[in-house]
Amino acid sequence: MHVNLISSVPGKLAESVSRVVRAAYSAGDLVPGLPTADGARVHTGELLDDLAAGQLLWVAELSGRVVGTVRAVRSSPQVWEVRRLAVSPSCRRTGAARRLLRQLEAEALARGVSRVALDAVVERGNPAFYARVGYRTVRHFPAGDKPLSEVRMERDPRAEPTPVAHDAAPAGPGLLLDWRTAPGGTVCRPRLLSGDEVPAAGTVSSLGADFWPSAGAAQLPLVHDTLVREGGSTGDGEVFFDRPASQVAAFRTPRQAHPELLAWWRSPLARHQAAIGR
Repeated sequence: MHVNLISSVPGKLAESVSRVVRAAYSAGDLVPGLPTADGARVHTGELLDDLAAGQLLWVAELSGRVVGTVRAVRSSPQVWEVRRLAVSPSCRRTGAARRLLRQLEAEALARGVSRVALDAVVERGNPAFYARVGYRTVRHFPAGDKPLSEVRMERDPRAEPTPVAHDAAPAGPGLLLDWRTAPGGTVCRPRLLSGDEVPAAGTVSSLGADFWPSAGAAQLPLVHDTLVREGGSTGDGEVFFDRPASQVAAFRTPRQAHPELLAWWRSPLARHQAAIGR
């Protein structure tokens, strides 16, 4: 596999790159049923316009075929942003995405850039990959155009890339929803966090966590009742669903349960649970 920074993009290559992006973003979600990703609708004109505006493009090729791509937005002399990282579904888990990122970071380092950043959608499961390749989460925020949650992630290209935790627990005060696998289905435990309490990170059965910053006692029953209305049964402060979390709307898109409730992190285990629960 060869990864190259592309200086000239003829029409045929632009269409090949756009096709890979559409395929990757159409098939890359952690669980089914999420709003369509913007990348699934990308077209050649957008790519050419972005490159004309100064974005950089890397392409991964295997046996003469485009199998991956990434772009860099040079938002300032010191900061580059990752855009449209995509790998063909048939070439996933080959290291292509990691190699594309490393080439982008190497170029950033050569040009004196001190920070490579990106925004990743939590519900789609993307932050887990970026954490494995050294990006740390610095901010959580609601997506502006969809009922989803995003994180800002950053890495200093001058530092050796080392994995970081993507399942860091939120710090209170606020309302935490802890999602876990359970025999026959899924359990959600909603509870309040004080300002001094830092809950433990995820365990082997953890599917993810949601967080409503600064929520208090008045918000806890609202969230609990929303979970129960979706078919959950209660006991010992937990809500049990007799199905995979992917089939629970409050897990797929917690901001539709309440706009202040952010998906904080998601485990790749959710994809496995969804697959065996079909």
